[in-house]
Amino acid sequence: MVVVLPSGMEHAHAPELEPHTVALGRPRGIAVVTRYLRMDRMAFHSTDLGSYDLQRLCERSPMRELARLAGLVRSARDGGRFGVDFAGWLDQAMHAVTDRAGEVGRQVATVRTAPERALLLAAAVFGEARADTVYEAWHGLMRTVGHEEETTTELARTDFGERLATLGIERDLEGRLHFGRLAYADAVRTYFWANFPGTRDDLRNWIGHAAGLRGLTTDDRVNVVVRFGERSLAVGRPDHLFDLVVRWADHATGASCDPRAVAALELGLSHERFGGWFRRRTYECARSGPLSDGLVRVLTAACLQSLGATHPDQAMVQLHYLAVRKGEAARGAREVLLDLAGRDRRPYRLLIDRLRDRTHRDPRGTELHLQLLAELLRSDRAPEPPPWPDLFLGWETVFSHPPTDLWNPLVSSWLNAAAGDSAREMALGVMVGATHGRTAALHRLYAIACDWAGPRHHPSRAAVAALFWQHIDNAQYVRTESAKRAGAGPRTTEEAR
Repeated sequence: MVVVLPSGMEHAHAPELEPHTVALGRPRGIAVVTRYLRMDRMAFHSTDLGSYDLQRLCERSPMRELARLAGLVRSARDGGRFGVDFAGWLDQAMHAVTDRAGEVGRQVATVRTAPERALLLAAAVFGEARADTVYEAWHGLMRTVGHEEETTTELARTDFGERLATLGIERDLEGRLHFGRLAYADAVRTYFWANFPGTRDDLRNWIGHAAGLRGLTTDDRVNVVVRFGERSLAVGRPDHLFDLVVRWADHATGASCDPRAVAALELGLSHERFGGWFRRRTYECARSGPLSDGLVRVLTAACLQSLGATHPDQAMVQLHYLAVRKGEAARGAREVLLDLAGRDRRPYRLLIDRLRDRTHRDPRGTELHLQLLAELLRSDRAPEPPPWPDLFLGWETVFSHPPTDLWNPLVSSWLNAAAGDSAREMALGVMVGATHGRTAALHRLYAIACDWAGPRHHPSRAAVAALFWQHIDNAQYVRTESAKRAGAGPRTTEEAR
């Protein structure tokens, strides 16, 4: 076992463990870059990494920047537009991480008109989309920021292709737009969000509409969302990203999630700085008043795909709030909640405890919590091996509350399990014990078993039913004997009710 303590925790070091303590230092930057490049199957020699500028960068940059540098080398190789050898790719990547900010600043200083700047930004956000779509997004941006259309006809203006060429934007053979320099689009986005703070609300509204343009593929839309989200989070505006999550989710049609909303929310939840902020907001949404089905679906998807992996307890709490709502989307949340809980004994136990607690503390929602609990306690939902003490507590809660129509599918599922696997016959005695000998409950279990093993079913069920009935008889006998010893006769079924 290895325990990693954060810096500043020296007081937590046990003296007796000092001989086994290893101080973690910064890895050699050039070794990190080398490892990344080799993982990308990059062909190069160690002498190719010997330049002074690269060595200096590797000595000072954080690990995430070195990972980005290696990724840019790979992008230069895979892009096919930046030479054919490693030296050229590395040179492009070095310029991208060291010079791009200054280059963008100098270009924006020479580009003075709103249409030119808007086109530069539109191409940076919608890069790799088709030119016609970028053109539409460009005009949408100008409308959003309040730029008035030129009064002359389009045929009298500078044509679109010339505008692109002037800004260093290329159109490939498929009609998709790219900047001619590696990682230049990212630098453009960074520059505009950092240096035009008064436009950020307008940019949010622009993306809210433009990310749904018909000419965009699903991948294009997700790319746009991620680019917008990264910039909004970098300047400390997580609310802009979450606003769009809600807007897109609320306007979704059909029974599927809006991929833009899911991508935006997962980006926020995984963010190093603002992940906690997004977890609080999703929790507040899940337990708040009415939500659209679209937003319930997006929150459910985020719990399953993102939060369930990093913060499973929080995911289950949020899913529980979503699952007890009304509507088709809530049914989807219930299915995800039950599936997550059944994967392991710990979340299974936590959900049983939570549902039992809510059943006792929330009179208005008792039936909804009981429905969930009864579904969770079915044999096909239980982890392997079955956690019998937890099942006992859950069955105890279900069997002590109406409505009894929840019992039939629950009990039948375990009778089926016992019929197929003798190791699960233990469920029969545990279920009977969970009734605490209440006569009405035992009669109900007896009736369910009779119906389950009736003549229209396979004869093999008779043995399981007989064993179940024996447990019921034993429980009734024990209750009767206890009552006699207490000086009172056994209660009738009507009295037990």
